[in-house]
Amino acid sequence: MPEALTPREIVRRCIAFRDPPRIGRHFATDPIRGRIWEDTDFAGAGYAADPRFTPEPGQTEWVTEWGVRRRTLGTQIGEAVGFPLAEGWHLLDTYRFPDFSPEWRWTELQTRVARGHAAGKYVYGSVPSLMLLPIDLRGIENWFMDNAAEQENLGRLLDRLVDIRATMIEKYAAAGVDAVITYDDMGSNDRPLVSPATFRELYFPRYKATIDQLHEHGMHFIHHCCGQVREYMDMFVEAELDVLQLDQPTLMGIEWLGKHYGGKLCFWNPVDIQTTLGSGDLDAIEEEARRQIWHLGNYGGGFMVKAYQQPESIGMTIAQAQRQYDAFRRWGNYPLRTPENVTQ
Repeated sequence: MPEALTPREIVRRCIAFRDPPRIGRHFATDPIRGRIWEDTDFAGAGYAADPRFTPEPGQTEWVTEWGVRRRTLGTQIGEAVGFPLAEGWHLLDTYRFPDFSPEWRWTELQTRVARGHAAGKYVYGSVPSLMLLPIDLRGIENWFMDNAAEQENLGRLLDRLVDIRATMIEKYAAAGVDAVITYDDMGSNDRPLVSPATFRELYFPRYKATIDQLHEHGMHFIHHCCGQVREYMDMFVEAELDVLQLDQPTLMGIEWLGKHYGGKLCFWNPVDIQTTLGSGDLDAIEEEARRQIWHLGNYGGGFMVKAYQQPESIGMTIAQAQRQYDAFRRWGNYPLRTPENVTQ
């Protein structure tokens, strides 16, 4: 009898469409009223944040190491309310970017990666975003204007971010990390944030540079992206993106995504956090889980589940989380079973 695959190997097979025995699973989230679901194939391993910029417990406003002033929304993420480059592009010449080369940022990385791999986990780190971080640095109104009228200066900023990402990737690669993720929402509920032509000119070459560097090291690129970005999808494929993580897959349409991009991208989603989890309908949660698995994962792989990381922030109940957990485990084994209510 063949030896069972480790979770790490299952994830890698899902991403590469190499006939995994089941979908990849990540149910570890913040607790819901003290309840947690520890089932996960993944482990995170990152760099150390600069302690000088870590908010104190109970602090409601603070400045990050990027110089962005944030105000709490009940989470450590908060809302950007102060933008260090807002007053003009002349500030970029003297702006102090965080330095990610010092060894103190990475002293624990090797140990955490080794621990994750010893447990059979697929280990990923994170790198800065190319849209959300410039929005935080410039302010969203300025940023929208920059895409139209200040492309040279915006390009200078993006090139610095790509260089920072490159430094981080080399550190991750040396430690044996399997992938990096970027959290970069690129659309609203009905359209991309910038035109496809602007994305092609400004963002695509920098986006692809990061992916090419990762692939040179045998690593994967994971992109968390909220919003309706149908017009970017072909460019994601062209850039050889490995995994697209969507918290709102129904914005673009599960069937549409499967028809056009199934077998081209691996998807790593929860049940849609707005339309389905937000409805509170337990049967709808089960139905959508089955639809996602079938439409996105019926390509010898191509689908994994990633439960939403801050469930109480969207009002998720224990019953909803449990139904999602049960549904993805029930239907996420290969060969897939055709749901009765899904059109093939």
